[in-house]
Amino acid sequence: MRDVTAGKTADNIKTGAHGRAIVTGGLGTATRTIGLLGGILSFAVSEGHIAANPARGVKRPADKRREVRLTYDEYRVLGEVLKNAVAENTMAITAIKLLALTGCRRGEIERLRWSEVDFAGHCLRLANSKEGKSIRPLGKAAIELLAALPKEGAFILPSRLSDKPFSGLPKAWRRIIKREMFGDVTPHGLRHAYASVASDLGYAEPTISALLGHATRSMTSRYIHHLDAALIAAADAVSDQSLRPWTGWTLPRLLFSCDVG
Repeated sequence: MRDVTAGKTADNIKTGAHGRAIVTGGLGTATRTIGLLGGILSFAVSEGHIAANPARGVKRPADKRREVRLTYDEYRVLGEVLKNAVAENTMAITAIKLLALTGCRRGEIERLRWSEVDFAGHCLRLANSKEGKSIRPLGKAAIELLAALPKEGAFILPSRLSDKPFSGLPKAWRRIIKREMFGDVTPHGLRHAYASVASDLGYAEPTISALLGHATRSMTSRYIHHLDAALIAAADAVSDQSLRPWTGWTLPRLLFSCDVG
């Protein structure tokens, strides 16, 4: 744990023809890794493979997670950055817009298929999210963005080099976003920011959980065939509120200021 915290395990590893894994370590990584290891060892004890858990009693520093939210000015700057990033990969720009407007995880947007978009039901019907099958209500802004995208294969964001989904967002994010005023906000931070907007609008925790796909099994099943109109209205309100700082353009010009074709 101390070595990971101190960065001694940091590495930069080539993982195939075009891939690379950059491992930095640090306090948060050390804390979460020891927690995971402790859980594995506890299971080993319960199965009778080992007599005791050697990770028990190791004092872990608190994982300093911070609440991520974007201010009005930061949302405005985000709109400007995306509008002006004309030299960037349009797939990455579209992915960032979808993350901001839906609260989905990066992988859910990168692997999103046309078959999972229910335009009539105003939702995404994800076949394999972190929670398994998951229903996500879509606001009008996200619906309009998706409807304007060209259908080139099974994926919403297809790779230019294969029939696989787009996977270049992390590098593009560093080029487009990290050079601006967003500090250590990551693509996943847009999910937290989306939740913060919903909280600021006064929505209760169960509603926010449903918007993010954190709903309980019973609550999720309630929306499998027909989404509650109130939940769709909540998604509309949150995505609209996220767009308000991007004034100066009409909605279509805002969303499609970069050529998505």
